[in-house]
Amino acid sequence: MTKEEKLLRAKDNHDLTQGPITKKIVLFALPIIAGNLFQQLYNVVDSWVVGNYAQSGTACLAAVNASFPIMMFFNSLFMGISMGANIIISQYKGAKDQDSLQKAMTTTFSLSMLIGILITVLGLIFARPLLEVLGTPADIMDMSATYLRIVFIGTCGNIVYNGLNGMIRGVGDAKFPMYALIVAALMNIVLDLLFVICFHWDVAGVAWATIIAHFASGLMLVWKQSKGDYGAKIDFKHLKPDPRMTKLIVRLGLPAAIQNAAFSCGMLVTQTFSNRFGTNYIAANAIIMKADGFAMMPMMGLQAAITTYVGQNIGAGDVKRTNKGVNSSLLIAVVSAVVIGVLLYFFGEYLMAAFNVTAEALEMGVKGLKFLAWFYVFMGVQNVLGGALRGAGASTASAVTSVAGTVLRIPMGYFLAIHPLNKACQAAVEAGQYATAKLAEAAGVGMENYFGLFETFAYGMIVGCLLIAPYYIWGNWRSKGVTAQAKTIKK
Repeated sequence: MTKEEKLLRAKDNHDLTQGPITKKIVLFALPIIAGNLFQQLYNVVDSWVVGNYAQSGTACLAAVNASFPIMMFFNSLFMGISMGANIIISQYKGAKDQDSLQKAMTTTFSLSMLIGILITVLGLIFARPLLEVLGTPADIMDMSATYLRIVFIGTCGNIVYNGLNGMIRGVGDAKFPMYALIVAALMNIVLDLLFVICFHWDVAGVAWATIIAHFASGLMLVWKQSKGDYGAKIDFKHLKPDPRMTKLIVRLGLPAAIQNAAFSCGMLVTQTFSNRFGTNYIAANAIIMKADGFAMMPMMGLQAAITTYVGQNIGAGDVKRTNKGVNSSLLIAVVSAVVIGVLLYFFGEYLMAAFNVTAEALEMGVKGLKFLAWFYVFMGVQNVLGGALRGAGASTASAVTSVAGTVLRIPMGYFLAIHPLNKACQAAVEAGQYATAKLAEAAGVGMENYFGLFETFAYGMIVGCLLIAPYYIWGNWRSKGVTAQAKTIKK
């Protein structure tokens, strides 16, 4: 690298290939964490508002949560595009390849819009049938279907935000996506209160508030990117996917999409398990997932930061700096996970109480939080290593290890929770207490086995961590860069 090139990199505020490593990663991760905090407020505020101000608080809370796994599954179809874009854009940024950078940006936006339209159509058609397949309780079925259909109407806004978010982070700017999320989250809070308290729309109100906020954040990123502040921008005059760039984005993003889809399928299956334990457990689990979302923020922020950091440094050919950055991120992730676990263990009860759920749901939730608080270290390590592998272009290895951990959660959930529930109900029938196992279950027999689902989630964290660590240590992920992969794609 010439003296002039080094000077140019030093002047670039979005360049992660120069300067103090830990400081660069932390300063890049902090806006992402802050943005994730406000993004998490979407669902948290939705849940808090319906829990406290809707006509049937606990039922509405359960309805919102019952819809979440389906939303995650459809979202996974386009998250691969965002991840693939983040990888190639960060590496082209590190390599200073402006022509390829612009093609990648234009292609990413085009693909995002096409997938957004497809998901909207499929979601509106299959929302209620999917809820029925999952065994959603009858008392929340109508509310869940209403919430889900409205959210699907706003899919394009959510996809535009996520696609451009991956793009802008790839060039090294984590701050503006944070600003967009802050605006959207505040808008969502105001609209939630307006639609539920003033208009009495209940779950429909929080759904409309969410999609309006999604569109606002997406449009902000479109405006920012169109200014050309990053040296390259979307070519709106020739808005069509570049075939060669599309293949590269799909190759790098498809493993992430499969990983997200597998995770979402796992959530769909575990949601059917959750539904077996009734509305109170669904409501308790809903709040735990909100707490889990906050607990995961530092780890997810570090994962996104290390993906861009590794991408830029691998693109620049600096493997030594890449390794130092990953090691630094691992240390930060472990310390953060310990602190968060302690906070959840001692103060989780106050978080649960804020949602005004029933006493039974509160007891379930507190037990779950105190147990899960000890396992976030494993998830932190897995997230950092997975982000590093993706940034280098080895997204398949990251996906395989994550999918394996997710798949194992399904049989664990069955044997730790559902099988004991079935045995308890059958024993009640054989004792002559109930005519059928279904009646026994409806009467609450075997409900204490819900805790097995919390155990499943914790053990899944351990498995994922143990699977990904060996490949990071001994694998050839440092030679999986975009330039090497692009040579294998025919024009």
